Amino acid sequence: MYGCMFIYLYIFIYTPVYLSLSLRNQLALTLWRSNVVFAIRDKHQNRLFYQIFELIRKDRDGMDAPYGTIKTVVTSLVQVNSYTGQSLQLYIEEFERPYLVHTKRYYEAEAAREITSGTVSSFMKKASERLKQEIQRNHQYCHASSHRRIVKEFEAQYITAYQDRIVDEFENMLENERYQDCTRAYNLLNRIHDGLKALLVTYEQYIYKLGKEIVTKLSSMFPKNPKLYVDQLLSLHAKFYQIKHDVFLGDSLFTAACDKAFRLIVNEASGASVDTSSETLARYCDMMLKKNATRKDTGTAPPVLLPTKKRGVMRRPLQEIETDPEEKLARMITLFKYVDDKDVFQKFYSRMLAKRLIYGTSASEEMEANMINHLKEICGVEYTSKLNKMFTDISLSSDLNNNFKDHLKQQGSKTAAGFDILVLTAGAWPLNQKEENNETETNKMQIPSELEQNITLFEEFYGKHHNGRRLLWQWNLARGEVRLNYLDRHYELQVGLFQIAILLLFNSQVSVEVSEIVANTGVSYSDIIRSLKPLMDIHLLNANDGPLKETSAICLNMKFSSKRTKIKVAAASTQSEAQQESQTTQKEVDDDRRMYIEAAIVRIMKSRQVLSHVQLIQEIIDQANARFSPSVIMIKKCIERLLEKQFIARQGRDVYIYLA
Repeated sequence: MYGCMFIYLYIFIYTPVYLSLSLRNQLALTLWRSNVVFAIRDKHQNRLFYQIFELIRKDRDGMDAPYGTIKTVVTSLVQVNSYTGQSLQLYIEEFERPYLVHTKRYYEAEAAREITSGTVSSFMKKASERLKQEIQRNHQYCHASSHRRIVKEFEAQYITAYQDRIVDEFENMLENERYQDCTRAYNLLNRIHDGLKALLVTYEQYIYKLGKEIVTKLSSMFPKNPKLYVDQLLSLHAKFYQIKHDVFLGDSLFTAACDKAFRLIVNEASGASVDTSSETLARYCDMMLKKNATRKDTGTAPPVLLPTKKRGVMRRPLQEIETDPEEKLARMITLFKYVDDKDVFQKFYSRMLAKRLIYGTSASEEMEANMINHLKEICGVEYTSKLNKMFTDISLSSDLNNNFKDHLKQQGSKTAAGFDILVLTAGAWPLNQKEENNETETNKMQIPSELEQNITLFEEFYGKHHNGRRLLWQWNLARGEVRLNYLDRHYELQVGLFQIAILLLFNSQVSVEVSEIVANTGVSYSDIIRSLKPLMDIHLLNANDGPLKETSAICLNMKFSSKRTKIKVAAASTQSEAQQESQTTQKEVDDDRRMYIEAAIVRIMKSRQVLSHVQLIQEIIDQANARFSPSVIMIKKCIERLLEKQFIARQGRDVYIYLA
């Protein structure tokens, strides 16, 4: 009907022929506005646009609608004012504003029906479909200036109004792996202001919950089985990074949420005094960097013995990339980046690296170098400087051993036992060196006569070539081989130096008391007990009573037998050694942190001269965060120590000044 009316009006409007085409068009549009649009609005209850909105409603309900007619009427509202300074005024007043009201009412009612009658999943699916339709409908009917406002009204009724319902269901979507629903929730909530905020919180908390379940489940297994802990966390990390990529379109906000969750998981892995997570990651690296197959150490040496290196050893073929230790280490670095207390990791890692280098158990020098490079990229050159120095010492010690052997040949000297020696830089290796006037009982060991000549010859040789240097022997790290000749079958034992000293006592007797072993070896009672236990576990030595004490008699087993002819014996009780190592490491970490904080305070105060208490603490935290998270209590104690030492002084109540 309205289409015929438009034709009729355009045909029968009279215009003088002397008017230009532009003026005639303007006159026609003016008459259309006053004689049609305004007349129907004022005299016929605006039936024209009532019919237009009714046609649009039918279109939304899925019925057929005359798109051309609707578009012609709406477009005419813009055209009639196109010759004025406010070309969209009539369009906005007569169509856009009432259309927004109709849109609000329509979708408000429909959204309420959908959320009540169906599930959140079906609601989001309907909302996604409706959003797509409404965007398409806007382009068909409306002026471009209206598109955003109309879609925003739809979002307000269909998304914002039920945002909480979608967020509440989001965790169930993740838990049940309803990833299509997750994508719909993301796409819908991403359209509204702060719509993803609650979604990100839920995402982060869900990842954190799964991570804590892994940590709680495996907490008792951390030191013994670091592989299980690391592998499961890496699998969890890989899963949610993939979800972020596939489900949330690689949105960096979900990357940040995942990173935040894992930072909490890794740094809250345990409430123990030692950072269990850092220790576990270090032990995982140690496991990956060690040789898979056990091979014997050769030679007998008093201080530190190196096994003979075998060149060209083939590594086990790798069928999958996941089985490659180097690939696993590269992935482990992902977890390491989340660790706050990187100094704890460094302590444990350096101790384990020292053992791998000393005993020659590294699987590959290339893997070791790559691992150090990874750490250097994250933490800087200073973090790995001592680790690099360890490799330098090993290389120099190899040359030193060759030179010493050449020296013995030139002198025509012969040693009672073959041996290699490692000369290690005191400040680079975590070996707990002591000064001569405060030597531990370990360094007071009485060297067996069979090895004494070797030590004397090497000290003379080293003294001539390195004047002014002092050797501090680390007997507790030495290992060697002992051959059992008193049985029908020969056995070779790989043992520590303390155990060598114990076994050599049985060359002249078959039974000896613990107190005599302590007196003849010079080793402390506790170290003797720890060294005896592995020998008794393999039944090479037996005790005449229950728990070992000073009067216990230790007897050589004259009927000893084993399926293997080459037996590797632990140098000491592994469990007690691990506990002692953790305690020692924690003490060293605390000492290093105090020194670091005190040095930072002096640097800051020297630069700033005058600083308030709050500012000083904040600057210390900022500087230390790269290595560890310092506690405010420790910072205050360090400030008090420097006040006592008169490096700084108080000025007033909360201000410090630097004293030159």
